[in-house]
Amino acid sequence: MQTAKAALFLAGALLSASTLAQDDAAISINQKAEYYDTKVIAPNIVRECTNLGYKFSDSTKKFLEKYGFSAALQPEQDLQTEGFNLKLSILNATSSGNAWSGHRKSVTIEAELYKDGELIDSFQNARNSSGGFGGGFKGSCDVLERCVHTLGNDVAKWIKKKHQG
Repeated sequence: MQTAKAALFLAGALLSASTLAQDDAAISINQKAEYYDTKVIAPNIVRECTNLGYKFSDSTKKFLEKYGFSAALQPEQDLQTEGFNLKLSILNATSSGNAWSGHRKSVTIEAELYKDGELIDSFQNARNSSGGFGGGFKGSCDVLERCVHTLGNDVAKWIKKKHQG
């Protein structure tokens, strides 16, 4: 079954081989990257870090534009619409440590790129942070937002590398 699914995915990707650069198309992005499954993420992160999904989507948009793409955030994303749609999800987020003992934070994401309603590619990545410069003065959500900011750049680089032409 996995082999058939992989073959179907590959066939779909080859049939829609035109790139974003060739199509000169805008990429629609979900305005807020949702948690894939809130049961695997600590309740305090879900409850307290309410901007995490927005920050990830916004960062991805900004980096895509930096790399020359046209991107727009959509409050209600319909993956079946024509054109390119980027669905962002937060698969996991962990938060241990604190400002005094040192932050140990991590976020894992997934990005799925759709063209005309068909999934053509996906990307997963994780980033860790201890807070960086001045980490002792940052809260846990600030450090997690630092992770998703970098992950937004990772997503934009992935699209640039694989789908620009």
